[in-house]
Amino acid sequence: MLKITEEGQGVILLMICLGYSSTYEVAVLTNYPEFEDRPSANFTSYSLNEQECPQTTYNFPPDHSSNYIRLQPPVPDLSEFTICGWYTLYDGSYNGVFSYANHAYTNAFGIVIQRTRMYVYMNDVRPLRYLDLLENTEYHICFATFASSTGHSYLFLDGQLTNVVFEANPGVIEGGGIALIGKLQQYPSEGKLSNFMLWNRVLTFDEISSMYINTCFCAPDYLFTAETKNIDMFGAVSALPTQNCPT
Repeated sequence: MLKITEEGQGVILLMICLGYSSTYEVAVLTNYPEFEDRPSANFTSYSLNEQECPQTTYNFPPDHSSNYIRLQPPVPDLSEFTICGWYTLYDGSYNGVFSYANHAYTNAFGIVIQRTRMYVYMNDVRPLRYLDLLENTEYHICFATFASSTGHSYLFLDGQLTNVVFEANPGVIEGGGIALIGKLQQYPSEGKLSNFMLWNRVLTFDEISSMYINTCFCAPDYLFTAETKNIDMFGAVSALPTQNCPT
């Protein structure tokens, strides 16, 4: 269902990608020393109720460039962080999933997804990687980012660490800016996003895998969620019904 390959930067964005594949490359932990000292999570300490793990789903319909969500809470300085959510791509256009701008950088952090490629901004550096995503198919996507130490962002898809690494100049992502969901500059989102959360640390493998296996699970020390009390919606964005989690 998903193929991911790592390519160099500077490739022309308008190239045509050929076909789909039914496999994707999963990374081996020993190849990623930044994760080696990270302990597994103690899941018994985590609640599965809606208060701890809020369920949210938003629809971003096509042909509406003014559709986006703005997070209300202030953004602190981020030396490392993880962003996760369930995302469905409606078509092959560019989709700005998340963007953050501060006084220093227009693109302090941002994620853009297309069917054939993905790129991540970090302090205005934009690494590009290629992948094949099926349209109208839901994927669990996480980015674990060591912003201040190495500038590396690791991509998890459907609970698995992939071999795709986004590299940028290391540096703290300064706070005090504006965070948007569903838009990055001229790239609006055309899709569905559920359970968007941001943590100001790198989650463990087990935490990310458990969120894919059980959508009611989350690490409760999140920094932001996309609950309606925390956001402002613009354009034709609409909130959709969500599942009930056990209490």
